[in-house]
Amino acid sequence: MMLKHKVLALALLALFIPCLTCNVGAEATTRVYVYSFAGIEVKIEYPFETYPNQNITINVAIRALTDLILNYTQVDLYVLHNETKEENLFHSILHISEPKLLKGGEWFNKTYEVFIPEYAINLVYGKLILKWTLRGTGEATSYERELLVLLSYLRSLELENLRNENAILKENLTNLQNELTTLNNTLTELRNNLTNIQKRYEGELSGTRSTVAVLAITTVFFLATTAYLIFRKPKQYW
Repeated sequence: MMLKHKVLALALLALFIPCLTCNVGAEATTRVYVYSFAGIEVKIEYPFETYPNQNITINVAIRALTDLILNYTQVDLYVLHNETKEENLFHSILHISEPKLLKGGEWFNKTYEVFIPEYAINLVYGKLILKWTLRGTGEATSYERELLVLLSYLRSLELENLRNENAILKENLTNLQNELTTLNNTLTELRNNLTNIQKRYEGELSGTRSTVAVLAITTVFFLATTAYLIFRKPKQYW
């Protein structure tokens, strides 16, 4: 019987966790599990999500839809162990241990503080055990039920810290990329300015060289002309 519950719990856990992961932000902080059958209604209120190594509040309420005797009510709580990944019964809520008479419309409810062990992962789930007997003019009818109840989703503080650190690293990387882009733009601008300066000075240097060349030619021509005139002076006649 335990193996059957274990297999069922793991199967439901595999289906339930993705739904929880997608809707954590939009859901209410508490949930209510409701079971109603044959003159009895059970409501279990629990937090939608919590962390390991913390207390959670669970309220168990039973309403008689007709006159009945509550023989026995217990909620066994299970988690998966972080290291072994095995199912672990960590707490039992004994809601009713002795037969209790309830009249139609009457409630019996109680709130419990439950500590979630540090090794717990993924989800808190439980087995609701019910035994009750309907009272009437005829022969009494008794019922027994064992129901699987999916309870709080367990968040991982370590995983959330890693996600926060990852977000910070991504933000830092983005800032560095922006700074690198700015530096590249500045370098490109400096290169363009240097190119313009080189072109301007090359133009000025070219003009200077031309001026020097003209001056040199003029000087040479002047010297040549002067020499020519000196050597071509007319002869003196005595």
